[in-house]
Amino acid sequence: MPILFLGFVFLTGGGSRSDLTSLPLLRGGAILFAFGAMLQMDRSDWRRIRVPLLLLIAMTLWMIVQLIPLPPALWQSLPGRETIVAVDRLLGQPDLWRPISLTPSQSFDSLLAMTVPFGALLIFSRGDVEGNTRILFAILCIGCGSALMGFMQMLSGPSSGAYLYRITNSNEMVGLFANRNHNAMLLASAVMISAMLLRDEIMRRKRRDVVSVCLGLIGLGLAVVTILVGSRAGLVAVAIAFAVGYVMVTSAWRSRGLPGERKVQGRRAMVFPRWVVHAPVALIALLLAAAFWASDRSTGLTRIMAPDVAADMRFQAWPIVRSMVETFWAFGSGFGSFPDVYEMFEPDRLLQPSYFNHAHNDWAEILITGGIPAVVILLATIVWIARAALRGGLSSLLKGYRGDTRLSALIILLLLAMGSLVDYPLRVPSIQVLAILMVILLCCPNSASTRRD
Repeated sequence: MPILFLGFVFLTGGGSRSDLTSLPLLRGGAILFAFGAMLQMDRSDWRRIRVPLLLLIAMTLWMIVQLIPLPPALWQSLPGRETIVAVDRLLGQPDLWRPISLTPSQSFDSLLAMTVPFGALLIFSRGDVEGNTRILFAILCIGCGSALMGFMQMLSGPSSGAYLYRITNSNEMVGLFANRNHNAMLLASAVMISAMLLRDEIMRRKRRDVVSVCLGLIGLGLAVVTILVGSRAGLVAVAIAFAVGYVMVTSAWRSRGLPGERKVQGRRAMVFPRWVVHAPVALIALLLAAAFWASDRSTGLTRIMAPDVAADMRFQAWPIVRSMVETFWAFGSGFGSFPDVYEMFEPDRLLQPSYFNHAHNDWAEILITGGIPAVVILLATIVWIARAALRGGLSSLLKGYRGDTRLSALIILLLLAMGSLVDYPLRVPSIQVLAILMVILLCCPNSASTRRD
């Protein structure tokens, strides 16, 4: 069921817009999957996910509170409502009851969107070591599929049927998503997962050399594709994932030997020379250099070095976003309300045919739309994740053992958190599901799981 759910979500939930035609199917399917999972859960499964479940319930309750109509005097005293109050008075309707949310329909849509995180939490609650490994292999396959689809999109042009969404980064490698940044975050996460699975293969008693080589090549290939996607955030993310994964793999090699080594009369006989372990760094550098000089596409490297980075819309809009934070920080403007509320603050000099759909800093947007209550819930989540990550000690987290997914899960969560500083990956349903899975792997160990040496 978890693997089927993953495939379903990544095929139907690759965009963050509220008007995607696939959303009813996605949310209805998530509810059905969730009910199926609940029928199989026992008391230990509920105990395992009780903290993240309570945190999701708390956020959902605050969304509901934002939709409750308030008395006119109370609503009019909230900051940021002055313009609407003035319009109501001009229309002769000064005594309307209104909710905290300035866009109730969008906030209600955000409430419905919670079905996907709840479904993911319930479905992944029954995982064990072997089951988690299969799920991680499934995510790796999904990443490869998204990379291949990205190449199809690049080769076939903006009108290609390979694009799954009408409003998208046309002529870009968006893969299974509507936005290239989100595709890059998935691919960077897949690089981290491939390194963790390769480490586990190296640490097996009966190693499968073919699997090890395939995992290494997949990791290298996805790293190169991530940079070709043309996402600056993706470039930073894949650099971190590759560096951490490389250290993980080389540490496992030093302790258990390189794939291809065999013991002969108590000593290791090398089938592959030792320099093979260091070849990936040189290989990826050569591949990137070739791609950089031979391609006229806008890669992550070329976009960083481009002189118009400061003119990017998100940098120009930051003063307006900051003004919105100062206005709505207490109770928020309502989940999902950012695009409409931004138009109330947008200056004439930034008017353009396209619209500014998000703050491109999700930490700031949460404060704008959710206010202090949402931030408190978010901070509680961060503290809980940090405590769970360090529960067994930092050295245990860094060293790990075969089947230990904690470090990889933590790195992926950190990459998503960093990506949220300049974008909004966690507003995409499929990335939400990936994050929920990483939280469970890091913070909710299954008591039935056994350590594998």
